[in-house]
Amino acid sequence: MLGGFSQAQSLITAMISPALLIGASASLIATTLIRLARVIDRVRKLSERPEHIVEHHELRRFERRAMLAEGALRCYFVAVVCFVLSSFAVAADHMSGNQLSWLPVAVTIGGMCMIVAGSALMLRECRLATDQIQHEIAVLRSSTAP
Repeated sequence: MLGGFSQAQSLITAMISPALLIGASASLIATTLIRLARVIDRVRKLSERPEHIVEHHELRRFERRAMLAEGALRCYFVAVVCFVLSSFAVAADHMSGNQLSWLPVAVTIGGMCMIVAGSALMLRECRLATDQIQHEIAVLRSSTAP
């Protein structure tokens, strides 16, 4: 027994640990899906305007935001896959007599890198959203100025 735990309990604990990372990834996925839905809603609202009122740069900015959110989602889903695989990697390491101890670590690091990459994409998307809001405020101010 290791520190009061049997080998089986330690193995199960190590295999379940990635669940925390999966939960965190799920939260990021949910947030990103909400932001993507907002972009879709705003584009649909723009499509209700007469053609000559929609500015090309508005559409391009929405398109870019959607692409960034989609890229972030892709990264987050790959991270979830990595974290699930890390559980299997823990079991594989155990079955190999700890000959693959590098594998769970490497797979988990890969998942964490995907979280960082997805978060970087969402930071860019947030910056575009802020720029867009500032532009819309400036347009409203100029149209209501005396």
